Amino acid sequence: MNSHLSRSRALALIGAGTLSLAPGVARAQAQPIRLGTLPNGETYALPFYAQDGGFFAKAGLNVQIVPVGEPSSIIASVAGGSLDAGFADPPLIGNATNRGLPVAYFAGGGLYSTEAPTTVLVVAPNSTYKTPKDFHGKTIAVVVAKSIGAAALTSWIIQGGGDANQIKLIEMPFTVMVTAVVKGDIAGAFLAEPYLTNAKNDIKVIAKPFDAIGPRFFINSCFAARSWISANTVTAGKLASALVEASKWVNGHHDESAPSLAKASKVPLEVVKSMTRVRFAEIDPRLIQPVLDTAYKFKLMETPVNASDIVVKLPAA
Repeated sequence: MNSHLSRSRALALIGAGTLSLAPGVARAQAQPIRLGTLPNGETYALPFYAQDGGFFAKAGLNVQIVPVGEPSSIIASVAGGSLDAGFADPPLIGNATNRGLPVAYFAGGGLYSTEAPTTVLVVAPNSTYKTPKDFHGKTIAVVVAKSIGAAALTSWIIQGGGDANQIKLIEMPFTVMVTAVVKGDIAGAFLAEPYLTNAKNDIKVIAKPFDAIGPRFFINSCFAARSWISANTVTAGKLASALVEASKWVNGHHDESAPSLAKASKVPLEVVKSMTRVRFAEIDPRLIQPVLDTAYKFKLMETPVNASDIVVKLPAA
């Protein structure tokens, strides 16, 4: 019997909710560790910092970073065995858990932090829009309609006394949001770095909608199949510790880490050095639960999930 699933088969099984990984048949840890992440955007850049900064090597790990197009594909690849671990957002892990996939977080990742927001609501420089009610009858662009970002924006509207039914949210790539705002095609856009920095003279920031979820929470964290974690506890612990050390380093060394992000994301170095940078942290269920609650409230998940149930606590490396 073939013990490996193709990516397309794994995706199909995730959708059907039928894929399971028997804990008794976990294969031995392969070398190098195959770690999946997104190549664009700093939120998913922690593996690149850990690799370029020597933190994986210091921990005695041989890590192969595998760029993947989207987080759902990372989950499918981890479930199918073509990746050992990867980064994904809480709603995706929550949905995978609800569908019977035995996956869990074991290490931290990228945070949203109100002190350093990298995705904010912007309008044209001469716009008078400031409050949710100002957008009644107007259109705001989000990069993905059914996403935690769109849910946060809707929460901001409701918490600010607005009527979400009177504001239209449309999907639009970040690459064209600024032009649409400036031309008046849309009233506002939920825009992320590095587009914020590139367009700083053409837009005005009016709100931090992610604050409607909380002042700090995980956008993503590192996960694996529970069977892999059980069979490779020492390796998983070393990987988690290396990511913690990399997090501490990059949080305090933005100038030194900028070339690594520029190389991984293909964003010009001068832009990286001037933009708001993502914060990273050690895994903490308390910084996951608000995202899961928001995802359930806005029907991004069918069933509520307790963050403590999807986090594996590893022994100290």
